[in-house]
Amino acid sequence: MNFERRRWIYMASAMVLALCSGIGYAWSVFQKPLMGNLNCGLKAISFTFTIQILISTIAPVFLGKYQKTLGVGNYLRIGIGFYVIGLAATMFTNTIGYLYIVYGIVVGIGIAMLYPTLMSYSTSLFPDKTGLASGILACSYGSGAVLWAPIATLFMKKHGVLAVFGLFAVIFAVVMIPTSFLIKNVPENFNERLKKVSKTSNNVVGNMDYTWREMLKTSTYYILVITLTLGATAGLMVMGHASTILQEVLKYTAERAALLVGLFSVFNSFGRFIFGFVSDRFGRYNVMMFLFAVIGGAMILLTKSSGIIFVAALLIISACYGGFTSMFSPVCADNFGLKNLSVNYPFLYVAYGLAGAIGPQLAARIKTVSGGYNLAFLTVTGMSVLGFFLVLFLKSKKKLHSKYNF
Repeated sequence: MNFERRRWIYMASAMVLALCSGIGYAWSVFQKPLMGNLNCGLKAISFTFTIQILISTIAPVFLGKYQKTLGVGNYLRIGIGFYVIGLAATMFTNTIGYLYIVYGIVVGIGIAMLYPTLMSYSTSLFPDKTGLASGILACSYGSGAVLWAPIATLFMKKHGVLAVFGLFAVIFAVVMIPTSFLIKNVPENFNERLKKVSKTSNNVVGNMDYTWREMLKTSTYYILVITLTLGATAGLMVMGHASTILQEVLKYTAERAALLVGLFSVFNSFGRFIFGFVSDRFGRYNVMMFLFAVIGGAMILLTKSSGIIFVAALLIISACYGGFTSMFSPVCADNFGLKNLSVNYPFLYVAYGLAGAIGPQLAARIKTVSGGYNLAFLTVTGMSVLGFFLVLFLKSKKKLHSKYNF
């Protein structure tokens, strides 16, 4: 069986690894129990999630180049080692500083070596369907909390919050290590053989394959980083504080909030798949403008609603955030080529880290100062307006570039 026929097997393996790597999306169910265990406030605990996101998005810039040297399978196994060891070590947390190191940094390095690699790998497997491939992989990663949040909540009732991390370490080691041996390197000529653009697609794909140094010299790269940061901020704010928001704003119990955190992840995953798939036909930039418009409207709705409407707005934001996460890899491929995607993608993925630094901390700081989340919601509305116009500019620039072959 040739590589083209077997690529779905490799894709399925990547999906399993991504699903297990998505523990970060269940973070909000750990926040309150950890606050009680460590006797610290929301701002201090939220910073753990911020550290993990920053590490998982900045580290790939320095580590990504070793994929080609080690091979994708070996590189992933090293990442699994960091991931599992970090989770196991979290069991012994007794200070906030220790939590920052083992869960924020060590687990963050593991995720840094797993998710960006799997995302660029899946896109390389399907150079003819980059949006669909990235959407499927991102969907798998985002689905993590659908499983892990309810499991964590039930386990915490009997054994406490710290024991949960040991449980996950065992589960992930048993599942991820054998699965990693099913991942095979993509042949060098595979992208060129299959790369094609549908006649019905609105994506304008460049013919040049940029190195990371060449990419960093373009204005498009920096505008994309800003745009994707703005797009991911809303979702990371909601995902990082979902359980706390539901318990404090709507007075839900921890168990009920955990179930809804799982539902948010379902919508997050659904958005990743649907918007990734749709972007292949209707264009990445058209989809991104739509997402910004919807997020801005939903954020305003959060300041003026309660009950079911409030929850519905959060679900919509989760779906749109999922859509943005599926744009990173194909947008990178569209603008800078497929040949060096595994090295270039981490440089664009830093936008996710910037959003992780802004979103959860913005919500925590405004909540601490004002006693509520409304000002944070309105701030993200303004970000969405800015993002919409930046995408409009990028779209015009790309069309102009294509027309005159600059």
